[in-house]
Amino acid sequence: MQKIALILRSLATLTVFGVFSLGAVLLGVPVFFLLSLVIRNGRKRCLVLRGLVKSSFRFIVFLSGIMFVFRVHFRDVEDEKDSAATSDRSMSSSSGRGRIYISNHPTLVDYVILLTHTEVTVNTMVKHSLTVGFMRHIINHLGYVNNLSSLDEVSSSLKNGDSLLIFPEGSRTHGDICFKRGAANLASRLDMDIVPIFIYCSEPEYLSRGFLNIMAPKHVPHFYIERHRPIKVSDMVPEDNLPPAVRARHLNRYLEKMYREKIPELKSACDEGRAGF
Repeated sequence: MQKIALILRSLATLTVFGVFSLGAVLLGVPVFFLLSLVIRNGRKRCLVLRGLVKSSFRFIVFLSGIMFVFRVHFRDVEDEKDSAATSDRSMSSSSGRGRIYISNHPTLVDYVILLTHTEVTVNTMVKHSLTVGFMRHIINHLGYVNNLSSLDEVSSSLKNGDSLLIFPEGSRTHGDICFKRGAANLASRLDMDIVPIFIYCSEPEYLSRGFLNIMAPKHVPHFYIERHRPIKVSDMVPEDNLPPAVRARHLNRYLEKMYREKIPELKSACDEGRAGF
């Protein structure tokens, strides 16, 4: 019976991947092309396209849930003084000032899940390799930046008060968390608050390797995601007279330490059923 359940969930995973791929093709060619003809304003077109992507990802997450491919549990973790003022569960800034959202990256679907909890004004930093080939059309239309974009390019993309989502590890997590300095450098130089997001997957090896790994694990994977309150750079690195490069390095170390401590805590709380989701 258990073997039959595994086969069925593997087929369900293949189905979800197929729907995702078909959606990418439809959004990447005819839909984007038609919207480019109908909506002439670049900014408005970009936001509409991001909204379409968000809606399609929400459907993927919903489909994955009802087909027992994976389940998602998301919550905001705010200070008591902030909880009354923060009622929206999506990632947005009420102050109108952009923020940098950072997250660990354990699986292939982290981006898909997180995007369902973002506002359309949240930009995303993607790998440069995604800006070549078929995906470049989607990336360009969405106005996303990549990990080789200059500081000026990133700053320009955030000029409308947009926020930025970054996976500081650069790729999916394997072993100890090790951040590249991109997020810390941007936050330090652009003076943007950092919002840490912590992801724990109940099945550690789930979708951590190749895209075509559709074999379902023994148990349905559960994603537990916590979004914490914004943190000012000055709260993490009080010394304001440091050179920018040194300040970014100190900030990066602070963030690495925070994630190396928090992820095991989140894992333990979820495994023991006391995480509060």
